[in-house]
Amino acid sequence: MKIKVNQNDLNKSINIVQKAVSSRTPLPILSGILIEAKDNMLILTATDLELGIKTYSPCEVEEEGSIVVHAKLIGDFVRKLPSNSYVHIETTENNNMEIKCLNSEINILGNSSEEYPNDTFNNEGNIFKIKPDKLRSLIKYTYFATAQDNIKPIFTGCLIEIKNNICTFVALDGYRMAVKKDKIDYDGEVSVIVPSKTLVEILRIIEEDTDNLEIIVSESHISFKLDNTIIISNLLEGKFIDYEGIIKDNYVTVASVETSDIRDSIERASLLAKDDKNNLVILDIKENNMQINSASEFGNVEENVPIEKNGEDIKIGFNSKYLLDFLKVIESEQVSLNLIGKNNPCFMKEINEEKEEQEEDDFIYMVLPVRIS
Repeated sequence: MKIKVNQNDLNKSINIVQKAVSSRTPLPILSGILIEAKDNMLILTATDLELGIKTYSPCEVEEEGSIVVHAKLIGDFVRKLPSNSYVHIETTENNNMEIKCLNSEINILGNSSEEYPNDTFNNEGNIFKIKPDKLRSLIKYTYFATAQDNIKPIFTGCLIEIKNNICTFVALDGYRMAVKKDKIDYDGEVSVIVPSKTLVEILRIIEEDTDNLEIIVSESHISFKLDNTIIISNLLEGKFIDYEGIIKDNYVTVASVETSDIRDSIERASLLAKDDKNNLVILDIKENNMQINSASEFGNVEENVPIEKNGEDIKIGFNSKYLLDFLKVIESEQVSLNLIGKNNPCFMKEINEEKEEQEEDDFIYMVLPVRIS
């Protein structure tokens, strides 16, 4: 293999695939990146056999070839090369890779590409397309609510459900749940659970100018085809919870508030709440005011936020992190807290002035309260 490639292109490609490199694996070859050069394209591939990423970038190919090299070593070296310079890469006998750029040169001992898994990107199934900005929004509004532990592995992923031309993403961890919907031009039905790690990588890779994105769903895998990148992931097995049965509307209190007001106040209150295992903040809603309190052995915080309230006065406690996760991701200027009672879930929604009243909410965030004495 003998090629010439722009440092920016090479660095970008390495950064894209690097997150699929396995850090703990019984197969040492998976700690490397497969590098292939053919048809004036540089193809980089990485997989941990659960998540795989393959990306293409233009280059000048003088001699075609392939090799597997240690991901962190080549990534660190290329990143530190001068931006926009040209990098010359050549492989020699015994799987040695020589990288030259201006006054820098490194030799890396690689592995034969024949040892690398070569069938991990085959996926056949239902195919549909979605606009990148829609997929970005669906992921952004939900992935943070997935479980971070493996006590219930199915909750470490997002449910992707398509029916009646509506695409729904659902994530929950036992303490909160995020449900985001958007219209899609696809008449079929889909119901799969995708690991949140996969969705985070897609969120990281999707660019603003990406054209329509193609998704392929089979019984065991899901793949995403962007402009120059393919991502394939295992699906999580099991039956997801009946999320629609959790959503209620028998509210006794509805409080509307400016997003920035409540977000900034809870952020300040959470500075003391961090000393509590539940990150406890207490919302005391009376008339047209929401008082937000937190306390620890170091002191206490009191914030007062103006609101519009319908229904009963209520005093309720929450984990401040769960509230802030929602408030930091939404884009609306106002938000509503829809409460059923002090020991029941709160349903938080964006307030969109342009939306018709009869339209269904496209984003609902449910959070369980913390019991307070």
